[in-house]
Amino acid sequence: MSVDINNWVSQCALCQASAATIKKPAEYIPIKVSQPFELVGMDLIGKLTETNNGHQYICVFIDYFTKWPQAYPLKSKSAGEVTNCLIKFVHQFEAPKRILTDQGKEFVNSLNKRVCGLLKIKRSLCSPYHPQTNGLVEKMNGTIQRALCKVVGDQPEMWDEYLDAVMFGLRTKKQVTTKYSPSSHMPPHYV
Repeated sequence: MSVDINNWVSQCALCQASAATIKKPAEYIPIKVSQPFELVGMDLIGKLTETNNGHQYICVFIDYFTKWPQAYPLKSKSAGEVTNCLIKFVHQFEAPKRILTDQGKEFVNSLNKRVCGLLKIKRSLCSPYHPQTNGLVEKMNGTIQRALCKVVGDQPEMWDEYLDAVMFGLRTKKQVTTKYSPSSHMPPHYV
């Protein structure tokens, strides 16, 4: 009977016209980098449960070469606070050659543009409504959120107190793709 139904549907003009077209997924083209801090992805997680310290967002960075993740808790996603996170990242490591973000106003603003210009950081923007462009940081965002959910348990207002421990675990865990931990690829003076 199912063969008859399939034959009938395949010959029905109305069924064929209204059927969803199955598109072949676009080929995955990895972003090629050859050294640490050549390209760093940057994104936000949130709005999360407000912590006892007033944090509601996480600013996430990931180096595309080493896969090193870095995260900072934020009270807001204002241009000033997000740009200050970029400055913290640069002070802690170095200025990346290029930074990849979405087109949110927390990233695309005159303050961020001015700071990136002063630090000689080239800014690259993802296509609107296409977060896959910055897939590495988007995937890390999900990993961070799942890990935080596991460790905070019934105290979601304390996620910022567990963030450093979660990040340590993510930096020292072997990556499926590289077979190495991000900390093993990071230059020693940064770890």
